[in-house]
Amino acid sequence: MKKISLVLLATISLAVSGRAAVSLVEFGESNLTAAIPDNNLGGMARSVEISGYELKAPYVVTVSMKIVGTGVGAFNGDYYAYLKHVSTDGTMTQLAVLLNRLGRSTDLPTGYSDNGLNIVLADSADEDIHNYRFALSGGNNNPITGQLTGTWQADGRNVDPLAVFDTSFRTTTLNSLGLVSPNGTWTLFVADAQAGGIGQLTDWKVTMQGVPEPSSASLLVAGMGGLWAWYRRRKKAD
Repeated sequence: MKKISLVLLATISLAVSGRAAVSLVEFGESNLTAAIPDNNLGGMARSVEISGYELKAPYVVTVSMKIVGTGVGAFNGDYYAYLKHVSTDGTMTQLAVLLNRLGRSTDLPTGYSDNGLNIVLADSADEDIHNYRFALSGGNNNPITGQLTGTWQADGRNVDPLAVFDTSFRTTTLNSLGLVSPNGTWTLFVADAQAGGIGQLTDWKVTMQGVPEPSSASLLVAGMGGLWAWYRRRKKAD
């Protein structure tokens, strides 16, 4: 019993010393009138330089963005967008594809014809944004009313936007950007890959939320679980 008491005291001591250090980094732009050139894969880019942050990786990364049509507007299936980070010294580059011709498939080679986005992208979302019509209504041929809203997984298909399909592999994630230092240059790139109508980027924001270190309570539970397992093994040995 003395050994059990000593282990329990050590567990409680570890739990009390546990920290929950969290770091929040947010940046972006609002109230823009940044036109996305029609039918031009050269696109447009918005960059923000970040400095002075202490590394608190891993981070959970989310991106919010709003694109509206001007005049007849562009289709959501026209857009290709990515978020890129370049380290302060320029030696490391990380990229996540946000949009890649939403809805484009063998049946819909031009993608979805809906107009406008006001969305949040997060790896923790339930559904892939590329197939949002199917997720919302069970069919890719069912247009939505108004702009697309909600929280979605980023497209992730790091494929030529002229060749991408819904079946293309998803190889980039937002949280892979959360493994790097926030410091450096962050660039949001948006292009329109299909003729007909012009969209306009009005708002975008990147949020990097540090993952909390284990709390006192979780450390205590883990320690007690380990203690119970040790005690049962000891009883069997006896």
